[in-house]
Amino acid sequence: MPKQKLADYLFNRVKECGVDCTFGIPGDFVLPLYAAQARAGLKTVVMTHEPSVGFAADAYARLKGLGVALVTYGAGGLNMVNPIGLAYAEESPVLVISGSPETRYRTQKPHLHHCVKTFDTQLNVYEQVTESQALLSNAAVAQEEIERVFRTTLSQSRPGYIEIPRDMVNLEMPISDELSRVQEEPSPAVDEVVKEVIERLRSARRPVVLAGVEVRRFGLKDKVVALVQALNLPVVTSILGKASFPESHPNFIGNYFGQFGNPKLKEYVEESDLILSLGTVLTEMETAGYTAKLPQDHLIQATAREISVAYHTYNGVTLKDFVESLLASVSSKAKPAMRFEIPSIPTEAFAGDKTKKLTVAGIIEDLNDSLNQHYSVVSDVGDCLYAGLSLKTDIFIAPGYYSSMGFGVPAGIGAQIAEPKRRSVILVGDGGFQMTGMEISTAVKCGLNPIVIVFNNASYAMLRFIDQDRDYYDLSRWDYAALARAVGGNGVQATTRDEFQRALKNAQQSDALYLIDAVIDKDDISPTLKRLTDHFGAKVKAAIG
Repeated sequence: MPKQKLADYLFNRVKECGVDCTFGIPGDFVLPLYAAQARAGLKTVVMTHEPSVGFAADAYARLKGLGVALVTYGAGGLNMVNPIGLAYAEESPVLVISGSPETRYRTQKPHLHHCVKTFDTQLNVYEQVTESQALLSNAAVAQEEIERVFRTTLSQSRPGYIEIPRDMVNLEMPISDELSRVQEEPSPAVDEVVKEVIERLRSARRPVVLAGVEVRRFGLKDKVVALVQALNLPVVTSILGKASFPESHPNFIGNYFGQFGNPKLKEYVEESDLILSLGTVLTEMETAGYTAKLPQDHLIQATAREISVAYHTYNGVTLKDFVESLLASVSSKAKPAMRFEIPSIPTEAFAGDKTKKLTVAGIIEDLNDSLNQHYSVVSDVGDCLYAGLSLKTDIFIAPGYYSSMGFGVPAGIGAQIAEPKRRSVILVGDGGFQMTGMEISTAVKCGLNPIVIVFNNASYAMLRFIDQDRDYYDLSRWDYAALARAVGGNGVQATTRDEFQRALKNAQQSDALYLIDAVIDKDDISPTLKRLTDHFGAKVKAAIG
């Protein structure tokens, strides 16, 4: 049986998945792995802090199908748990590779640096935020363990964790060509569910497709477009699923966000007699705080691992198999004769003053006048996200469900590395920027040129509107433009609409990182965020008493 160094096999598998770089921060327990990945022709994008590593690998994974974070043991791995928790919650296939102490030390007390409670503390923590985990301490089963983690990470689109002791990195392990990488066969129930869905479509008078994040996670965007076109179905997307369907497509009618979003769109979706939900997991945020009215008898919900039609469920039928089978049925010569009307839903009035003070509405309006296929929009949480739902773009990346601050800037770096032909437009509140915004130095170091727009209202505005004015919601107004210049980029401040428009034009013409410090009033928020904070504010205030 042939043999191969454990780490060489691992990084060759990473490359086979289309990954051309990893994200990480070096440390002594992981240095042998850095050397091994160099042998495989991979490089690491070195960030300034492990949370940024996780966010960048997550955004890369959302666009490429797999992202890899390469970190040291303890102080590195445990510092990245929150971003990997986000990736798990939002079904992003991030593979965490961590170095760790040699196997010979593991029979002793855990008194090495970076150790916590036991040598397995980090492994045990990652069991809570990843789909599968492996400690590669036995060469005889290392290949099988690596393949198991790859299989679950890719098939479930959720993070995986591989920990490698230093003395295992260059150990020769047996390689079997017989080890199966074959995908599971489709469930035989898929034909039955497709038949039932087609019958319901035949009897529907006003159906609508609700496209969610799993459409993009499982590479089904083009097939969903073909399905929609075959039947001429109107399409809305969920908050986390924004841009899972092309927003320039004539069948796209808006982003559905329940009572937090456009009231006219809410009315149309919730009064439809058939809602074909594709890849939408109906979480608290997707359902606008569980207030969305999606009648069960009108709902077909197809998710990654099961299909529910009204009140019964087909377990084991995957979203991929369902979409492919349904598309084949409606595209065949014997396809059902169904064509539906596409409604005209007026967009919510959301325009800023053309010349005077800068507002959230003005920022969004000017961005919509500027965005095209050369840009990817990456947003942090807060009003940059909720106002950003009004942007017309075909790539929109944001932590719309897990809602972790600090995502924006490092994720924008990961997105631009994944799609180098697209320039990242990063929307970030001042709170999120103060957490991870200095990764703009990483962007400059890597020769990237994102446009960073800081929504500078000197506060945690969303929390303040949920609650009330309190001193712990106040933020210092940093000189964000000067910070950008200090790390080698461009930076300007905009306090009026005219200044913002000039800055945006200059940013588009610049080949370097360009930060716009967009100064807005503390009380200026979008209609979407106002409805959201009114809803959650009632709960918070009831709890505060």
